[in-house]
Amino acid sequence: MTSTLSPAVSPVSPVAPAAANGPYFAPRRLGHVNLWVDDLGRSEAFYRDVCGLNVEFWEPDLQATFLGTGHTPHDLGMMKTTGGVDRYGRNGLLQLPGTIGLAPGLNHLAWELANEAELVAAWRRLKAAGVPLDLTVDHQVAHSVYVFDPDRNYNEFYCDTVKDWRSVLSGEMELLTSVWDPAAQEPSTTGLYDDAPLLRHVEGAAVHPRRITHAVLVTAKFDAMLDFYTRIGGLQVVRREPGAAWLGARHADYPYNLVLVEGAVASYHHASFELADEASLDAALDTLRARGIAPLRVVDLPWKRALFLADPDGQRSEWYVRRDGVASVPRAGADTPWLV
Repeated sequence: MTSTLSPAVSPVSPVAPAAANGPYFAPRRLGHVNLWVDDLGRSEAFYRDVCGLNVEFWEPDLQATFLGTGHTPHDLGMMKTTGGVDRYGRNGLLQLPGTIGLAPGLNHLAWELANEAELVAAWRRLKAAGVPLDLTVDHQVAHSVYVFDPDRNYNEFYCDTVKDWRSVLSGEMELLTSVWDPAAQEPSTTGLYDDAPLLRHVEGAAVHPRRITHAVLVTAKFDAMLDFYTRIGGLQVVRREPGAAWLGARHADYPYNLVLVEGAVASYHHASFELADEASLDAALDTLRARGIAPLRVVDLPWKRALFLADPDGQRSEWYVRRDGVASVPRAGADTPWLV
């Protein structure tokens, strides 16, 4: 889904007493991460040919490309930095103000909900409580509500509106996004996510991921961020260490979907993609080595084995295999985001 960031909206402040009976959203999983990139073609080639994400569709007018593993319409979206120029969606919607996306970095995190009724119910409660919201939009295959966290990271909470999204999204697309009014009609209670997706395999890629599983954020506002992602975002704390928290959504097959790490400066650290097994990781390392591509870091721990890559803009991604050990990290420091 594409971002609709408005610079005029302030980040969510501590929840008012009227909203104390949260959580509001109840996501199933992290659906995708969306990035700003300087050179769309160069980044697309990296994430396809090196990282093994299939190009599902693209919007030339929006200057955006969407890649994935097949679990959702995309695991990773990317948009060319705006250069200060506004970009518009359908029907004149100001979708990307030129005041945002001025440098590579995180555009938004996207959280998949079970159905439209849950999304609309959360939207109504947030409105009633006076919690700041940004736009609500129709992406043709999904409806979305956008909101900022206390560090001003942008979050999309969405539900699928089309079961067979490939029948709608494929190849070059005209502008997709328009305004959505959640109160316009009775919301559907039907879950349209795909429980048995056809997974993509990019022939010749160095890495072959199964799915995106989680993202890692560094924050100097640890308590406020934890409050936002549990009370507003509806995630549950599944593990807590000094200066770090692992948060999970409702899908039982994902142990966690977000890790918050305490740090001096707020930042998006990386998105994490799971591989099938250790043999897949070995093969990825061999292919990268043969191509002269050096990982940023390789970690070998009782709870995971992983390689990290830097994209053409220096943005990090993790490609990993889970192990049975329990994560044990030191008090949050410079190494912690790599270890969680």
